[in-house]
Amino acid sequence: MSSALLTGSICLRTLQNNEQFKLTRRSIDTAYAVMDDSNENRQLLQRLSVPFLFSEGTLIIPGEQAGKISRFSNLELLPLIEQGELVLNDPVHRQLLSTLIQSVLPRSRTTGEHCAFITPGSTSTSALSKLVSQLIALQGYKPFATTITLAAGLSSLPAASRFSGYVVYLGHSHSEIGLIHQSRVVARQSTPYGSEWMDEQLAHAYKLLTKNTDGEMVPDLAGARDKRLGPEVSLSPYLSSPSVISNWYDSLLDSLLDQFVSQMESIQAYTSTLATLPVIYLGELATVNGLGELLAQHLNSREIQFDAQQVVCIPDAADAIIRGALVIAAMEEESSAQAA
Repeated sequence: MSSALLTGSICLRTLQNNEQFKLTRRSIDTAYAVMDDSNENRQLLQRLSVPFLFSEGTLIIPGEQAGKISRFSNLELLPLIEQGELVLNDPVHRQLLSTLIQSVLPRSRTTGEHCAFITPGSTSTSALSKLVSQLIALQGYKPFATTITLAAGLSSLPAASRFSGYVVYLGHSHSEIGLIHQSRVVARQSTPYGSEWMDEQLAHAYKLLTKNTDGEMVPDLAGARDKRLGPEVSLSPYLSSPSVISNWYDSLLDSLLDQFVSQMESIQAYTSTLATLPVIYLGELATVNGLGELLAQHLNSREIQFDAQQVVCIPDAADAIIRGALVIAAMEEESSAQAA
């Protein structure tokens, strides 16, 4: 049985394929809430059948249950992972991540089962990635770190292109672009900017403020997100005047593509032999109107050769990524079996 784990900034997802080729999906939110450890609070949570953890005089409520509790109380809903990072020296965070992974990734049934995994952030060799690898191994699997570029490419690039093309991911905590040729990543570049970063910029640009639980004025990130996702928003470069939102998208694509072009120039002798390839784009920032046109303009301006008739948005990024990661796990298992 092969498995895949996507450790996202908002939730954990797993996809497993058993010997009968039956797929099993599981997911859990990564947010959590904290309550004082008192008899009253313990009794309340037990009465509501809400699971919790103990840590240094506090009760930690993980996952979806934290959201339910916060809706009828003054408890703040806290993110486990911010800007692609986990506070690794915080025992609460480490314990919580371990608990969440155990809840969506049951122990392996046989030896040699592989689990391909992806962590948030721009690198698969981060401290968080190493911790997730250890936690997967404790569940009895052989962990294998992979990237969003490869996973999304394997699941969403057309078979007619021999799984070759460009993958552009505009996600929550980071963004990346990669060139895949026949199921192999030839070039890849990432940048630590995603929807978290953009909503902060938009909140400042539009002067959107709100009060936090301590009564302090802070940037209204939810309001900024609503503006970004408004049905009237379009990033089309053919509009008479660009909007504030399109300007920030330009900045993000500039940051991503300028460095990618340098990589492409270093392998020009190789890329010049390739056919004109399709482009897929996905992620939290990818579903806005006109992004395909804006992306094509940026690629053209940097003289990156691509098929302008095949610039396609993949609407469900998480599903595409986790399916591709499962394919990678199956490929690794097959390679290990042949080597044995």
